Amino acid sequence: MQPHPAIPPFEPPPLLATITESGRRILWIVGVYRAVCGALLLGTAIFFDLRTIDIGAPNAFLTAAGLYFMFGMAAFWWVQRESLLLPLPALLLSLLFGDIFFIALLMYAGGSAGGPLSILLFPQLAASGWLMRTQIAFFHAALASSVLIALDSWRLIDGLIPPTQILQTGLVGFGYFATVGIALALGRYTKASEDLAAQRGIDIANLEQVNRLIIQDMQDGVLVVDLNGVVRGHNAQVTRLLGGFGRMRGGMRLAEFSSTLHDYWRRWQEDFAEPLPPFKVEATQRLLRVRLVRIGSGLNGGTLIYLEDLGRAQSEAQQIKLAAMGRLTASIAHEVRNPLSAINQAAQLLEEDRVVAPEGQRLLSMIRNNAKRIDRIVGEVLQLNRRDRQQPEVISYNEFMHSLVDEIAQAEGVPPGGVLIQDAKDLLVIFDRGHLNQIVWNLVRNAWQHCQKKDASIRIVIRPGYMGDAVICEIADDGPGIPAELRGQIFEPFFTTRPGGTGLGLYIARELADANGAALELLPKGPGANFRMTLKRAVDPALK
Repeated sequence: MQPHPAIPPFEPPPLLATITESGRRILWIVGVYRAVCGALLLGTAIFFDLRTIDIGAPNAFLTAAGLYFMFGMAAFWWVQRESLLLPLPALLLSLLFGDIFFIALLMYAGGSAGGPLSILLFPQLAASGWLMRTQIAFFHAALASSVLIALDSWRLIDGLIPPTQILQTGLVGFGYFATVGIALALGRYTKASEDLAAQRGIDIANLEQVNRLIIQDMQDGVLVVDLNGVVRGHNAQVTRLLGGFGRMRGGMRLAEFSSTLHDYWRRWQEDFAEPLPPFKVEATQRLLRVRLVRIGSGLNGGTLIYLEDLGRAQSEAQQIKLAAMGRLTASIAHEVRNPLSAINQAAQLLEEDRVVAPEGQRLLSMIRNNAKRIDRIVGEVLQLNRRDRQQPEVISYNEFMHSLVDEIAQAEGVPPGGVLIQDAKDLLVIFDRGHLNQIVWNLVRNAWQHCQKKDASIRIVIRPGYMGDAVICEIADDGPGIPAELRGQIFEPFFTTRPGGTGLGLYIARELADANGAALELLPKGPGANFRMTLKRAVDPALK
C-alpha cells in the first residue's frame, strides 16, 4: 500500500506589520469614537448629580472618566502620527489594554449602574478583528471577557452587584467573540477584494500600456474624440499624416487638428451610414481614408477616428509589382551589359585605328554617349535589387554630411559657399553608409542642377526630431520648385522632367531610405524644392 500523502500543516495568514490607508481610516474612526465616549462620560460626571443615577463612588467615577478622556485624546493623537512607532498587532493590543483598564475603573466606580459600560468595547474589538484578519484577534475578545467577568466576580463578592449581572456580562463576552468573528470574516473578504482590485488595476495598466504601444506602432493614424469634439489622445502617425509637427496635443478641438476631419465627424454623428470619401491633406499631399467607430455609450461615449494613408497602400502594391519587375530587369540588365561592352570596345577601337572618316566622328561620339547612358541606366536598375543588402552602422551625421558635401562640391563643381549647412551637434544615426551617401549625393546634385547657383542656394538643416528618437535632415534649394501637379509623381520610377534623365534617382533614394527604416518625402513649402529625410537616431554609448 502506498502511504497517504502528508497533509500540509495549517499556515495562518501573515500578520499585517504595516498599516494601509484604509486601516488608518479605521483607527481614526475608532479614535474619534474613544475620545467622544470619554468626553460624554466626563461631561456626565461634571454636569449631572451622579447619585441620582445610582453611581456608587461619584468622585472615583469623575476621576476615571477624566483619565479615560485624556487616554482617548492621547490615543487619537497617536494614530494621527505619520509613523506609529509600533507594528499593527502591538498597537491594537496597547490601545485595547487602555480601553479595558479605564472602562473597568469606570464600571467599578459606577457600582450597579456601571454594568452597561461594557458595551463600549464593541467598536474596538470589531476594529481588531477587521484590521488583524487572523485568529489572534479572538485573544482580544478573550482578554476583554476575562477581565470583565473577573471584575464582576469581585464586585459580586463585595455585594456591589446582583448575581444576575454575571450572566449579563457573560452574554456581553459572547457578543465580543461574535463581533470579532464577523469583523475578521469581513476583513478577510475586504482584503481579498482589495488584492483583486489591485491585481485588476495592474492588469488594466499593463493592458493600457500594451494598447498604447500597439497604437503608437500602427501605420494608421488614430484619434480619440469625446462627445464634445475634443481630442483626448492620438498617436504619432496623426502628426505625420496631417503635418502638424510640434503643434498637435491632447485637449485640442478636432477642428484645430483638421477642419475636414471635424466636418466628417459632424456628418458621421448625424448619419452613421453616410459614406465618407477620401480627402487629400494639403500640408503633406497625402490621400487619407477616414473610418470612424463609436466607443462607449451615453455621456461617457466617444469616437475612434482611423486615418489610413492610401498612398502607402498603393505604394505597397506597387512595391510588389516592382519587386517582380526588378528581378526581371536585373536578369535583362546583365544580358544587356555584355553586348554593350562589345559596342563600347568596338567604338573605342574605331577611334584608335582612325578608320572612320572625319564626317563620321559625330556618329561615333553619339554611339559612345548613348552607350554610357545605357550603362548608367543598367547600373541604376541593378541597384534596385541591392536595397535589402544594407549594412547599418552608427554614423555621426554631422561629420558625415560635412565630409560628403565637400566631396560632392568637388565632383559636381559647386563653388565654396554654394551649400549652407545648419546642424546640431552630437547627432548619431543608424544607416548604411553607402546608401546614405547615394541618397544625399542624389538630392544635392538635383538641387544644384535646378537652383540659382548663388551663395547658400542649397540649404541643409539637420536637427533632432520632436520625439527625440529621430534625426531630421531637410535639403532645400532656391530654384523654381516642383509644379503641384507633378509632386505626386516625382518618386515614381522612370519619371523625369530633365532631358537625359533616367527617372530612377529619387525613386532609388526613397527605396534605400525605406530599406534603412527612414522616410524621404517632399515638403509642400517653398521656394524651391524642399526634401525631408527622417532617420533613426542612435543612442550615444557615453550616455548609456
